[in-house]
Amino acid sequence: MAKEPLIGSGGLALIRSAYPNLTPTEKRVADYCLQHPEETMYLSVTQLGERCGVGESTIIRFSQAVGFTGYQALKLSLAIELAGKQQREPMGTLPSDASMETLIERVTAMNVSALQDTSRMVHPRTLEKAADAIIKAKRLFFVGVGASGITAKDAQSRFLRIGMLAFCLSDAHHQLMVMAHLTKQDVCVAFSHSGSTKDAVDCVRLAKQNGAFTIAVTDAFKSPITEHADIVLLTSSAEDPLQGGSLRSKLAQVHMVDLLFAGVAHRLGREVVDLQKKTALSVVDRLY
Repeated sequence: MAKEPLIGSGGLALIRSAYPNLTPTEKRVADYCLQHPEETMYLSVTQLGERCGVGESTIIRFSQAVGFTGYQALKLSLAIELAGKQQREPMGTLPSDASMETLIERVTAMNVSALQDTSRMVHPRTLEKAADAIIKAKRLFFVGVGASGITAKDAQSRFLRIGMLAFCLSDAHHQLMVMAHLTKQDVCVAFSHSGSTKDAVDCVRLAKQNGAFTIAVTDAFKSPITEHADIVLLTSSAEDPLQGGSLRSKLAQVHMVDLLFAGVAHRLGREVVDLQKKTALSVVDRLY
């Protein structure tokens, strides 16, 4: 099945996502674009090649490697992104003498950035196709391990509330046991920030082999999990190896769940309200 384009207005986030898989010469172009985005959007393909010490063909290959149809599409994406982005302080490590007020501002800005960048990465048609697949599914399986497993549990809860048969799988053995029995009537949604979590990748691969529709929610544009997914929904939250499971990546994932849920609810219309009422009544006696 052909995948939808992954392009939104988040050009910088796409470059960061694809960076590990670029060639050395392409990384030189990526470095320049990331460090000088304001300049890049005004440079011709020849001028950028001269700045980076590479040929024009490398610029074209780089643009396509990070998900654009060409260099002009890359420049347009950067222009749109920069036009709507407010100036923010660098988001590196705070100095030891930073005030609590500064800490609050910095952490808030980083979390807001994760939501904004993720929103820029979402392709409307891709989200629409994912929502359609979920609506048509007989069963939904949300999988993830570690912090992503928490997101999977949250997703299960959201869709149970509108009457969908949703399951959360966070144990590696149980995941594979269930994936072995999926059918064309099922949808598997896997969460993996890195896109390289072996358990999540194996789930998507096995689910697809058995005919299920597969959706990967990941921060990595090109990663093992995307090779087996029918649809890729990109999140964006910078996270180094020491920040595994950071709140920023969790927020980006939950934001994607919220978008998926909203997309499904929008398509179902008035029926969603009736389903939510029925669910609320089923648990009303669980509250004092």
